[in-house]
Amino acid sequence: MVHSFTESLHKMKKRPESVPIMQILNRFLQRTMRQKKKTTCKTAWGVRIFVAVVVLGCISGQIYVLSDQQLRMELYEQMKKEVTFQEIPILMKEMEYFPVRKDPDRKIEYYYENGYGGERTYGGRRKHEGIDIMSSKDQAGCLTIQSVSDGVIEQMGWLPLGGYRIGIRSSSGFYYYYAHLEAYAVHLKKGMRVSAGDVLGKMGNTGYGKEGTRGKFAVHLHFGIYHPVAGKEKSLNPYYLLQYCSQEAKER
Repeated sequence: MVHSFTESLHKMKKRPESVPIMQILNRFLQRTMRQKKKTTCKTAWGVRIFVAVVVLGCISGQIYVLSDQQLRMELYEQMKKEVTFQEIPILMKEMEYFPVRKDPDRKIEYYYENGYGGERTYGGRRKHEGIDIMSSKDQAGCLTIQSVSDGVIEQMGWLPLGGYRIGIRSSSGFYYYYAHLEAYAVHLKKGMRVSAGDVLGKMGNTGYGKEGTRGKFAVHLHFGIYHPVAGKEKSLNPYYLLQYCSQEAKER
């Protein structure tokens, strides 16, 4: 029981869409009442600590719990529409880092929404094949972009749609796409092998024109994932993987 208290406390997150803490408390108390063994002193203290946290959570209305198992179930439920059942754990293992590093000074934040599939018109009507990770400060170069996985740089350079972009192919065949970069890390070149967490460049707003075009939209990273299907590259929605990654993976 002491172990279960510790796990519960470690898994507490500020996550409005997660399971409310009161539901977890009710389940735990019901389970406790069914225990036949007498409560030990350590367990009693565990109860007191747990209840204290619950009270604070109820007052703030912000504390929620989502266990690792629930995170995985949510991810599997959403990703089964995108890839095969066998490919989901491969993606979860490959994505060791979130693609945007946290600002070391904690002054600039990033945020994102599920904009996959949204309508785009530049270059013709099309669907948005990724997730835009935005910066709270609209200034190119303010946040660092890093590789989410190990792999080989397959594409690098300018695209009218993506601006300065990098495409990295993992050993499993997934293609991780980073677009609208302000600048590349100086040491990078096509064909080079990179590791998860390696710096790729800086967040920017390049693209939608000839090489060097900037400022057509707000500073952000367009992050996409593609995989080969019947000989063609098909995009998948990385939103739920990013959610999982932001809680489970390293951000540096």
